[in-house]
Formats: sequence, structure tokens, C-alpha cells
Amino acid sequence: MLRNACKLCLLPLLSILFFAGYVEARDIYVRLADGPSSVSLSSDGTITLLDAGKKNFGLGKTAVLTRSGGFALVGKNKFSLPLQISSSGLLGFKGRKYRGKFLLTKEFVLINILDVEDYIRGVLPAEAIPGWPIEYLKVQAIISRTYGLRQSLNRSVRGYDVADNTSDQVYKGAGVETTFTNQAIKETEGEVLAYGGNLAFTPYHSDSGGHTATNAHVWGKDIPYLRGVKELVVYQSPNTNWTAKISGSQVQAALAKVGGNIGRVKEIQVSEMDSGGRATNLTFIGSGGSSTIKSSQFRTVIGPNLLKSTMLTNGVPLPKTLQGTKTPNTPAKNDALLGAPVPTSNLSMSETEELRLILMTSEGVFTSTELMDMLLKPEKRKEYLYIGIERSGSEKKKEPPKTPLPKSLPSASMPTLRSGGSISEENGYFVFQGRGWGHGVGLSQWGAQALAREGWTARRILEHYYPGTAVKRFQ
Repeated sequence: MLRNACKLCLLPLLSILFFAGYVEARDIYVRLADGPSSVSLSSDGTITLLDAGKKNFGLGKTAVLTRSGGFALVGKNKFSLPLQISSSGLLGFKGRKYRGKFLLTKEFVLINILDVEDYIRGVLPAEAIPGWPIEYLKVQAIISRTYGLRQSLNRSVRGYDVADNTSDQVYKGAGVETTFTNQAIKETEGEVLAYGGNLAFTPYHSDSGGHTATNAHVWGKDIPYLRGVKELVVYQSPNTNWTAKISGSQVQAALAKVGGNIGRVKEIQVSEMDSGGRATNLTFIGSGGSSTIKSSQFRTVIGPNLLKSTMLTNGVPLPKTLQGTKTPNTPAKNDALLGAPVPTSNLSMSETEELRLILMTSEGVFTSTELMDMLLKPEKRKEYLYIGIERSGSEKKKEPPKTPLPKSLPSASMPTLRSGGSISEENGYFVFQGRGWGHGVGLSQWGAQALAREGWTARRILEHYYPGTAVKRFQ
């Protein structure tokens, strides 16, 4: 899901030609494997090869291509590279099926070449939850399509447009397609996000933790439509609150990678924050001096799955029973809050009340108006707790939706660390606490789905996370 920065070249001339209708092709080149010694292929139909010398060869339904210098060997047959591979059915590689055709380059890089709409059909189910609202799925379709096409304008740099993993966006081929995601793709066919005459850079992440990040603070380039924005609906995700214990030796090793050799680390301070509460700079004080680096840079070298975000907090996170048991790179497919028991032991009355409110909200006890009133006036939460208890016990609940979905939930998050605050240390470990998951730039998937549940259209959601952009058709 764009966890690494892509090249920010805007390519104005190519973009102008693109929107004028002169773009060369709608095909996307997806890297599936980089330089293996051999490639095993399968197909529902007959596999056909076309080599650099225009030699055609039929292989049947399975084939193993072995690398040999500038050639590919198939049994006793030798084919000059690059090699085009097509089939009358879907092509198979490493247990997945793919639309389009394959290209095996001189460097033995296996590339899937296919129409951009077919490419998005293999991206959307991997980067989104198919059961989330259709307007959210349309948002994801538009930004994923935009990203793929934008990368294709710079194909000559790498020889392909995107990888099939999180260095670009996850793509799993034809086998993961669903009715809901295909519907979203069809309803947005050809739609991209543009800024002026250019395709916009459309990074996204799982959960912003309440406020997205400014691109300049993460990847160093000031982009007008990638400045931090506040989440307008408070929601609960599997990563609403998290804790990471990182040893001093781990911190020291990570700092060494970026030239911060300060000896044994004694203290870590938040030395600078942005207006949304994110830590932008961290200062490390050690036995041999001090070093200040960007928090996003430290997150990268220490491990982005360990230090989940730069929205650092101060306090005790939610109990594990309420955080969700599944925390993959994309949002958890089952929200652990739905139907979870309310833990009452070792919790103060205020915490218990907060948790009961969260569960009542997930069950649809309160109206949208009541939720907004509760969020804007926290002092009324106890009153709503009693209302909810009464409704749950004496009123007949409305029939639930046929396909129940996670709700937007009031957050029990802690305040962010302030500038000058220190990361606590326990027995040689620095205890980082925070909210959200991801680099924080652009669209927050959990935030976007919460807005979709509130009735926001895809275009309105995109305007919120990428202000100043517009949805356009590229054909």
C-alpha cells in the first residue's frame, strides 16, 4: 500500500499528453520475480512463447524456463531473451493466476503485462476489505489506478511500472477478485486523481491515528495536496493504540545506519512536532553525544512494522481484547470489537464506561446525531451510557444489516506526546506508544471507510485527503 516513497517526478509534458488522449497504452507492467534461476509456469490453456528472434513455440499447459546467459532453456530448446509468454487461458506463477501476458526480460525479470483495469482488479481485494462500503472501494480503485498509471509514465527507469508487493501496492492477480471490488472498479472505470494537468501522487496508509502527515515531513518534498489533514470522524481500528518495546541496542544499531553514532542511548526526546500532533523529529542522547533525525527516517531504519507510526502518545493503550487480533499490512478483515466481551476487572469506572459505550456503538444502539453529540460533548457520555443500557435491555433492536460491517467508533486514545517529551524506559527498553499504522501521508484507509459510512461520496473523500485535486477521466 505505498509504504515507500515513489519517484515524485511530475513529468508535466507526458501528463498533458495523457489527458489530451495521446498516451501510448493503458497497459501496466508488474514485476512478479526478479532474476530467479528458473521460472515455473502453468496455464488453463496452451502456453505460447515468442522470443527475441520472433521464434514461436507452443509448450502445453506447464513449462519450466531455466536461465542460461542471454537465453531461456525449455528442455532441449533454447530461446533468446526477452521472451513474450501468452496463453489462451489465465497464466499461473507461484500458485497465483494472472490475466494478460508475461514478459521474461534479458535480466530474467518476470513481468505481468495487462490492462490497467484488470490490474486494479488484482490490487483492490489485496489493499482493501471487500466488505467495506462501496464508496470507500471506489476511492481505493481511483487512487490505485492513478498510482499505477503515474508509475507507467516513468517505465524506462526500471523496465517495469510497479512491483507486486508493498514497495508499490500489493497485487495478487486474478484469483482474489470479488464481486464488490469489481463493481467499484467498473463504476470508476478510467477515473484518476489529477492535480492541474498532472496525475497526482496518491500514497495511502492503514490508519493515520487521527491526523495525516505532511509529505515534506516524511519524504522531503512539499506537495500542496499532501499536507496533513484531520480525521473528521473518530473511529476505532486494530491499531488505534499500540505499544512497542525497543531495546537500547536496537536503537543504537538503527542510528548507526544513518550516521548517528552516539554510543549507548540514554534518552529519546520528541524534539519537534507538526500541527497535527505527529512527532517530526526525534533527538537521541547517548554516552557519546546526541543526534536529531526525522522520526519518519528512524521509523524506517528501526522497522516500520515495529514502530507503527510517528503519532506517538502518552498513556496506557486499550486492552488487547479490544485491539483486534489480526494486524496485517491491510486493515484486519474481522473487527475484534464486534461481539467482544466487555472486560471489567482491573479497569476504573471511567474506562469501563468508555468500553461499554464503544461496544454499544458497534451494535448500532445510537443514531448518527447522538454519536456526533457524544463526540462533541464528552461530558454527556455517561448520560448516553445510561440511555444505551436502557435501550439494550428494554427496547427491541432494529434488524441489523444483512452484511454487518465494522462501525466508526468513539476513540479511547491518549493525547500525543508534546515537544520535549521523552520516551519512557523500562529495564533497558524504550517503550514507544502510539496510534495508527503507516507513514501517514495521503489517505487513511480506516479514516476513509469511516467517512464512507457517514454517507460521504468517493469524490468528497478524495477531496478531503488530497485537497486541491480532482477526479478526471483519462479516456
